[in-house]
Amino acid sequence: MSCLLEQIAAVGNTPELVQFLCPHLISGSRASLQGSLNLTQNPDSEWNDEWGEWDDFERSGGLSGTGSSSDVRPKSSSSPQPETSWLSECIIAASPTLDFMAVSYKSRMVILSCRWESSAEEEEERMKLVITWRGTLGFGASDEISALLCLPLISQKQSSTGGPDWTCIIVGFTSGNVAMYTENGLVLLSQLFEEEAVLSLTCRTLYSGCNGLLAPDLTEELVILYPRSVTTIDGFSLFQTLRGCRNQVAKAAASGGENVSVPPLGYKKWGLVDQSMVKDCAAPGMSPPFLYDHLVQTSLAKGFNHACASGVPATSLLLTVGRVPFVGFLTAQEGSAPPFVADVARLYASKLKDALVSAASGWLFGRSRSKEVDPSKVKPKIEPATPLPYRWSIPDTTRVGVSVILSPGRRLAAVTDDFGRVTLIDIHRGVAVRMWKGYRDANCGWLEVEGEWGGTKRRVAFLLIYAPRRGLLEVWTPQQGPRVAAFNVPKQSRLLYTPHTLLGVNTVRRVCCKVFPVVFINPDGLISEVTIPFHLALGGKTSKRARDLHLVKTLKSHLRSGNEEEVLTTMTEIKTAGVRKLAVTTLIMSQHLTVLLLQGLLHHLLPLYGVMETENGEGTQNLDHESLLLGQQLLRLKQLLNLYTVLVQLHTVREASPDPDDQALVTELAKLLLLTPHETEEVVAGCERNGYSKRLSTRKVKFSECAQNLTIGSFIRCWDVSVGTLVKNGSVSVLPVELKEDLPSEKKLRLGEFLYRWSWHGESVKLFSKTVEASGANLESLLHLALIHWSLSPQPDTVAVLHFGTIIHVLSALAGDKVLCDIAEQSKWWNAVRDKLVASTQPYHAFMAALLCRGTHANLETHSHQPEKNEGTEPSKMDVDQAAEVSYPSLNDWESLSMEMAEWNLVLWQLECLMPLSQLLSLLPPNGSERRLKLEVSVKALLDKGKGYVAELVANWFIGSGLPLTTIEKLLVQQDVFRKSKEREDMEVESVVDKVADDNLKYSPDSAEVTEELRADVETCEEIDELLKRVGEKFPHSVAGDSIFTNMAWELAAAWHKTPDDTSMLSKALTHITRIKNSHIRHGVSLMIWETWVSQCVQAASSLMEKVGRLPKDRLCRRDLGLGEHSLAPMFHIALGILEQIMNANVVCEVEKPLVLSADRFWMGQVGSPALVEVTIMQKMTCYDLVYLHYQLLSVLYLISQHNLKGFRPLTCFDGKGRSVLFNSLTTSWTIGGYTDATIAKARLALLCRVITATVTSLPDTAGSGQGTSPSIRQAIDLGRAWGISLDVLHRHHICELYTSGFDSMAEEVVPVVNDGPLLGSQLVLIAGQRLHYFLVNSSYTAHHLALMSPTITEWVKSCDSGSLRCPAVPLEKTLNLLTRALNLLPDTTQEFKLATALYDTLAAFIEDQNSST
Repeated sequence: MSCLLEQIAAVGNTPELVQFLCPHLISGSRASLQGSLNLTQNPDSEWNDEWGEWDDFERSGGLSGTGSSSDVRPKSSSSPQPETSWLSECIIAASPTLDFMAVSYKSRMVILSCRWESSAEEEEERMKLVITWRGTLGFGASDEISALLCLPLISQKQSSTGGPDWTCIIVGFTSGNVAMYTENGLVLLSQLFEEEAVLSLTCRTLYSGCNGLLAPDLTEELVILYPRSVTTIDGFSLFQTLRGCRNQVAKAAASGGENVSVPPLGYKKWGLVDQSMVKDCAAPGMSPPFLYDHLVQTSLAKGFNHACASGVPATSLLLTVGRVPFVGFLTAQEGSAPPFVADVARLYASKLKDALVSAASGWLFGRSRSKEVDPSKVKPKIEPATPLPYRWSIPDTTRVGVSVILSPGRRLAAVTDDFGRVTLIDIHRGVAVRMWKGYRDANCGWLEVEGEWGGTKRRVAFLLIYAPRRGLLEVWTPQQGPRVAAFNVPKQSRLLYTPHTLLGVNTVRRVCCKVFPVVFINPDGLISEVTIPFHLALGGKTSKRARDLHLVKTLKSHLRSGNEEEVLTTMTEIKTAGVRKLAVTTLIMSQHLTVLLLQGLLHHLLPLYGVMETENGEGTQNLDHESLLLGQQLLRLKQLLNLYTVLVQLHTVREASPDPDDQALVTELAKLLLLTPHETEEVVAGCERNGYSKRLSTRKVKFSECAQNLTIGSFIRCWDVSVGTLVKNGSVSVLPVELKEDLPSEKKLRLGEFLYRWSWHGESVKLFSKTVEASGANLESLLHLALIHWSLSPQPDTVAVLHFGTIIHVLSALAGDKVLCDIAEQSKWWNAVRDKLVASTQPYHAFMAALLCRGTHANLETHSHQPEKNEGTEPSKMDVDQAAEVSYPSLNDWESLSMEMAEWNLVLWQLECLMPLSQLLSLLPPNGSERRLKLEVSVKALLDKGKGYVAELVANWFIGSGLPLTTIEKLLVQQDVFRKSKEREDMEVESVVDKVADDNLKYSPDSAEVTEELRADVETCEEIDELLKRVGEKFPHSVAGDSIFTNMAWELAAAWHKTPDDTSMLSKALTHITRIKNSHIRHGVSLMIWETWVSQCVQAASSLMEKVGRLPKDRLCRRDLGLGEHSLAPMFHIALGILEQIMNANVVCEVEKPLVLSADRFWMGQVGSPALVEVTIMQKMTCYDLVYLHYQLLSVLYLISQHNLKGFRPLTCFDGKGRSVLFNSLTTSWTIGGYTDATIAKARLALLCRVITATVTSLPDTAGSGQGTSPSIRQAIDLGRAWGISLDVLHRHHICELYTSGFDSMAEEVVPVVNDGPLLGSQLVLIAGQRLHYFLVNSSYTAHHLALMSPTITEWVKSCDSGSLRCPAVPLEKTLNLLTRALNLLPDTTQEFKLATALYDTLAAFIEDQNSST
């Protein structure tokens, strides 16, 4: 890419702008503003003609331009045109982001803002700067604008950090005032620093990559130049002041006010006392404190004997240009400068003189009344400037410096003068290092370009010089380099350089928006930017490489445009081998690479690198190492291009596909497999029997209709064509090409489809074989791609199997010695294939591939041992007939005499075992769950994960299938029956049914009838039943009922542990545990689930409930336990069931023989992790007393959580001995029993009584007799029996609670179990008295009823409190029955009996009275 001058914006309605600012420039005819912007570069020949008078300068050491050539704009008169001179007469300032521009002439100013506009002629939108504000400014009638600056302030918002927030327009006037405005023309503040005209306004800000002069300078500064002084304002304070002023102006505008109080700006003023005339000034910033320079300067200034401080003060450098000296360097010491003695004396003398004059006038003329003075007419106080002498200078008495332009790095500066020269100044050394002549009224600017060279990022600054009198814009490498570009541009234009970026960058550290440091404006108002590529800064030895790198960028643009001729032309222009290699890599990586383009590239480059060698092999003797590498890369590209072309041809050929049922194809496939035709047909037909490959496969791949969608670029990018080492090929013309190792799976699939999905026929196979051999492609990679393509192909038929087998045979035959090996060794070629097959999750495809590979190896091994026949002899007719009559061999009938064949037979058997299992896992039951489980299995996974992996897979499939538990149980029972019958058949035992009846299945002796009944129940699951039987034939012990239920329970418990709030998973696990028939397995899996997951949750819940003394709140439960408040009781209940299963199994295991498990044949000789069933059997026997202790604790926790009992801490019901072993391993030896403390016994009794009360309270009002005892009551009674509490107490409490709640019929059912009848009778009498008290209080005939009662009964009834009755409104008949029950329980001699008799008579009288009244 070369230098470009591209239009980026335009000034909208330029005539209107000129009419307002410079009406004197508009002629009467108002000729339209026209100008042409020629963006082409100036040719060397025209350059030399135009600049012929400067040949003496070129011969004296100047550097001529080296830019490329193009057309020249016609010469025009050098006299300025009136209608286009507005740019030279106006003062222009642009924002670095080019969103605002300010233009002024005398006292008039216009502010232009950026807008995106589209016209009907142009399709794209263009950026235009339109007038948003215009007006007249000044602080007096004759005050004019003398300087402008557009300063954007950086945004501190999170959404736009690093971008501009708003732009401040700073205006300098001839009166010395400096005013600051918003983009809308609202004045923010103004201040007078000096009563002279402002010459220039500049700002030093930070930018990305700025490092100051020689040391990091993070300060920002506004510099205001006056004829005799320089004023500097700190950037940070200016930033804060401007933001505050803008906020105040906005508030004042919103409230309708106009007065805005703004404090004056703090500043520093330096006096320029040693220069006769100053034209421009620049502030490079902080200069490095070098001790040597400090000592030298002090010695020269103050003499040899003067003592100087060793500390070097930090100084800021100022650079001024003008007359005498031409360039001056001033250093301002940071901090407060000491005053000079003469200045102090002059100041005090002035103040003394003013005091004396004032005193004398008052004494002579008397004191006059003070007059009020208008504050607006009072001149502001102007602080005197601190004199700043020059440290050094560049003297030239006749030359006047006009402007100084700092480079972005602040190390160089370009100075223009009145002699038409441009001088390059080294700021650090203070010397002029270069000078250009012939540039009158020149505009200069700097453009910094970032690039990479030598592995690191670098920055280089280019100097741009615009010669307005000649209409030339030039780009130079500043210090020693040549001119790199020149543009013909209109005269009377302006090159506008904006050295600053955004104010406030030191608070954000980076600018995140695009900046335009240099823009070019022509008289038509068109704004352009200069784009300079980094490589133009390179020269010397690297110039050719830099030119070639530029051509590579041009090559990329031609590739994007699709111009193949220009691409080839550009390739021919590249000369260096390294860049040619880069260009070739660019072409390979491009998405626009075509076959014709690659052919043209190889046609051009192959002869250049000796690839077309002569017969004596001298074609590559004169090439370096890099060129030889490129030559071999080109040769690999040629080989791959030939392979691609042939494959496209194979895909294009459309022949009639052979009939899969053709017997000739079956015969040919039988020869390839070394099987009989009958065996071959059975193998191919196995695809239809294994219906999963068509209907149930979990992984489906849709191949594209046309395999040639793979472009030449995509095909080549799959291969490693750029190898860093040379191949000593000698006379071999085919180089090896390797497949990339990091190729994605999708790319491998597409590549395999392209390589092998072409129509199969005899000629295509021969052409494919020759092309693959000539391509040099790695055969192992091709074989692995073939395996990937085969494993993901749709349902294969005879043609597909024959096609794939032919490919394997061709690739193996080309491999030669890599395939064959000694009889006692294994081939590395086939080992890699077997690794792929045993890791495949498509067992049928892997099985077919293993058969084909075994047959191919046997064929190749047979041919290698056969003697070679003479090529000239032909077989006789008798030999042909004999060959036709020979029966087909079959490898199934052969003994494995070699290690290789034995390995193949083992892999085939393993894959055959895997097929029914994979088919079962891929099946989705019709009534099952809608979600699909990704249960894929391979031989490698089965061998790696151990003996229990099959049971785990089947269990997971049953869980995800959605089948009801009864169906699963019936299927597994039938499978166990089938397995036992097969075992009996293998053992040659006659009575199969009797054996099955005596087994652990525990079915009735008529087991055949049971089996028939089960078959009738699973008619809807016939397919599952059949598949389960086929899996059971291969893995009989893995799919046994107990094994599957054990794994299902374990998986469900694990799923509950992940989501503890879903207790249904744990409940299902408990249900599956109950289906396990073997007590040892049931005991082991229950113990493992308890100690792995349940025990931890129960322990945490127990601690939490002990801490809070009640059922915890939902938030607390979720924080500490991970489950909700309402899930605690179900979880405790399920845990009780698990402990109950452990206790039941513990008892049975003492009399039941341990189970001896046998491994399936599949894992014979394999070492791996044991199955889950084996692990359960290996568990130690639990301690029954310790399990029962945990059972008691869980019962307490369950009762508290179930009835939400408050004020009970569960551990208070257990003594110290019991607490010490809680949540220990259940296999720990421990004995229950011992003395129970009275406090603990009291707490236990209180808990059980509360449980009984809560249970009775929760009964519905409709509850009656015959419903049985509540589970909570039974659990409380069981706990009381275990704790040694008198059951009579609990029963009496239960009966009293029932009577109190009005459930008399239920209470009468419990009365017979009470042993202490008199005590219960006395309690029932009290309840009857309470009911009678309630009846009398709420009766409307209380006086009448009291008359029927004896005084003794009346007093006793009044003493009874009916408030403790939950259901006091009970019919009198029920109370009479209650007294009858009490009289039966009480002895006749007791006082309670007499009282009950009196109550009975009273109630009977009440009932009789009620009946008579009604």
